[in-house]
Amino acid sequence: MEVVDILKDILQNRISNQIFYNKNLIIMRNPEVRQLLTQLRDNEMRAIVKLQQKIDRLQDASGIISKIFPTKARY
Repeated sequence: MEVVDILKDILQNRISNQIFYNKNLIIMRNPEVRQLLTQLRDNEMRAIVKLQQKIDRLQDASGIISKIFPTKARY
């Protein structure tokens, strides 16, 4: 298994977590629980964005030139 495949599996897991948090936000009435779920969901979203960027970089890095002159900004 390659690194990109592992990252894609992690990405799917993170997306599933975010869906779980969103579904439970709808049914929760307790404001403290809602706040916690919102924070967890937002953390998952940040992790999803970072993973997607990393996957894009790894898939675009086909040769030495792309490593010297990247086509996408690296944050």
